[in-house]
Amino acid sequence: MEDVKEFYDKSHSSVALKFYDIVEMYYDENVDVEQIKNELKALIKRDPDYFDPYLLLYEILLKEGKRREAEEILNEAYKRAIEIITDEKGNWPDVMLWSWLENRHIIRTIVEKSLLLWENKKENEALDLFRKLLKTNPNDNPGVRFYILAIKMGMSLNKFEQRFNKGGFYDEELFEWFENNYTNFPEEFEWWVKAIEEREKED
Repeated sequence: MEDVKEFYDKSHSSVALKFYDIVEMYYDENVDVEQIKNELKALIKRDPDYFDPYLLLYEILLKEGKRREAEEILNEAYKRAIEIITDEKGNWPDVMLWSWLENRHIIRTIVEKSLLLWENKKENEALDLFRKLLKTNPNDNPGVRFYILAIKMGMSLNKFEQRFNKGGFYDEELFEWFENNYTNFPEEFEWWVKAIEEREKED
């Protein structure tokens, strides 16, 4: 039997610490947004394969209405993330767990790219990425199973957010909705249920 390939990213601790300082500055009421943007760009230049600075810059540019520039930033992060996690044939790892802190900036980047595809009505491309993320991490800390179900039920990202986003967080309504509907799509979730059951037996 072939060994399971698990991905762990390298540590980016030095730039991550600086990034957290920038985040703290960003949420200060007297923030200089141009300074924040310049510091994020400097951090990206310092370590192009640490993606949290790209994601914050993406968020800021969207708020400024600079959608094209924002998408270019996200696409660069996504391209680099995929190059890091895939082999020479483009195959994803079998396992890429959120529980490893080093992996989170990569998973967040792929989630954001998937959401952008969904928003731009490229549902099949978004589904492909969400499915791959769920396969590599069935515990699904980022909640991509909810997005998969929503797309399968014909919901737009805007409709999903209007229904479930409670000011930046999701509450029990989302979980109840998922429990009531996911069994209608066994081709998407039957393997996932089995994977969760196996994981619980191991624990």
